[in-house]
Amino acid sequence: MKRIKAILCSLLTACIIACPVASSFAVSGADDIDSLESQLEQLNKQSQEYEKKLKDTQSDINEKEEYNEALVGKIEVLGKKITVANQSISKLNASIGEKQKEIDKGNKEIESQIDALCERLKAIYKAGSASDLEIVLGAKDLSDFIDKVNLVKTVSSIDQELVDQINEKLTVVNKQKKELEADKTKLDNEKTALQSDLDDLNSTLEENKEVLQTLYTKNEAAKSKLDSVSGQTASLEQQIAAYWEEDAKKKAAASAGGGADVSAQVSRAEKRRNNSSQSSSSNSSQQSSQQSSQQSSQTYEDDYNYDDPDPTPAGSGYTWPCPGFYYLSSLWNEDRTTYNHGAIDIAGGGIMGATVVAADSGTVQYTCSSCTHNWGKYGSCGCGGGYGNYVWINHGNGKETIYAHLTSLIVSPGQYVSKGQTIGYVGTTGYSTGPHLHFECRYNGVKYNPMNEF
Repeated sequence: MKRIKAILCSLLTACIIACPVASSFAVSGADDIDSLESQLEQLNKQSQEYEKKLKDTQSDINEKEEYNEALVGKIEVLGKKITVANQSISKLNASIGEKQKEIDKGNKEIESQIDALCERLKAIYKAGSASDLEIVLGAKDLSDFIDKVNLVKTVSSIDQELVDQINEKLTVVNKQKKELEADKTKLDNEKTALQSDLDDLNSTLEENKEVLQTLYTKNEAAKSKLDSVSGQTASLEQQIAAYWEEDAKKKAAASAGGGADVSAQVSRAEKRRNNSSQSSSSNSSQQSSQQSSQQSSQTYEDDYNYDDPDPTPAGSGYTWPCPGFYYLSSLWNEDRTTYNHGAIDIAGGGIMGATVVAADSGTVQYTCSSCTHNWGKYGSCGCGGGYGNYVWINHGNGKETIYAHLTSLIVSPGQYVSKGQTIGYVGTTGYSTGPHLHFECRYNGVKYNPMNEF
C-alpha cells in the first residue's frame, strides 16, 4: 500500500509540474481553434441552408417535370382529337357535297319536266287556243273522243306525279343536307374549342419550361455552393482534427498524472486469461477464468485504489475496445466538479479513426450515426445525448457496454456482434474536447468501472 501511495504522490507531482505547460499550450491555440470552430459552425449553417434550398428546388423541379409531362400528354390527346375532328369535317363536307348534287339533279329534273310540259302546252297553243273541253269536243268520233279525254288526263297526272315525286325527294335531301350542315357546324365549334385549349396548353407548357429552366439554374447554383462549402468544411475539419490530435499528444506528454497507460494491465490480464485457459480442464475452465479476471481487476484496483463500490461481479474477460491504444485520458469516477465520470476515455496520438471493437459478444441495442460535428468542442452539440455517434451493446445477464464519440459506425440495432468484431472508428463527435473513445460499462442499468472487466 505504501508503494501505491508513493506512486500516486509521484504522479501528482508530475501533474503539478506539467500543468502550466499544458495550460500555456491551450491558451496559445485557443483563439485560433475558436476561430476555426466558429468558421466551421458558420459553414455548417450555410451547408444546411444550401441543402434545404437544394431539396426545395429539387422538389419543385420534380413537381414541374411531372406537370410538364402531363401538359405534353394533354397536348398529344388534343392534337389527336383535332385530327379526328378534321377527318369528320372532311367526311361531312363530302356528304354535304353529295346531297347538294342530288338536290341539283332533282332541280334539273323538275326544270326538265317543266320544260316538257311547257313544250306540250306550246304545241297545244299553236294548234289553237283550246281548253281541255275543247280538245275533247273536237273529237271526230267516239273513239277519238275517248282517246282525247284519256290523253288530257294522262298528261296532267303524269306531270303532276313527276313533280310531286321530285319535290318529295328534294324535301328529304334538303332535310339531310341541313342535318349534315348542323353536324358540321357542331364539329367546327368543337374544333375551334379544341384549338383554343391546345393554344392555351402550349402557352402553359412554354411558361412551365421557363420555370423549369429557372429551377434548374437555381438547383445547379445550390449544388455548386454546397460543394464549395463542403470542400471548405472538410479542410477546416482536418485542421481542427489535427489541432486536437496534437493537443492530445502534448497533454499526454506533459501530464503523466492526468491519465494512465493501462497497456501493462491489459497485457497482464490477457496473459492471465490465456494461462488460465490453457491450464484449466473443461469442467473448471469457467471458475478459473473468473478467478483470473478477479485477480486482474484486483491488480487494477490496487494500482488506482478507487473507493466507489462496483455493482457488478468483476471479470468477464472483455477484449480491449481500442486495440493498440491504452492511454486513459480520463479515469473511471473522475471528479468533474458537477459530476463524476462514469466511464474511461481511451486516447493517444493518432487515435483519430482508430478501430473500435466489441468488448464482448452481444446484440446491438441502440446506435446513433447522425452526428456530423466531428471536431473538439467545449460544449455539447446535442447529438446522441452528448455521446455523438455511439454503439450500445447488450451482452445479456444485465451487462451492457457503450462506445461513444465515434467518427462512424458499421453496425445497426438488432445486429449480433462477436467479441473483437469491428463496430466503428474513433472520433470526437458529441460532447468531446478531442479524439478519444468513451468506453462505458453498465450492469442492470448502473454504471461501473470498466477496468474490472479486463
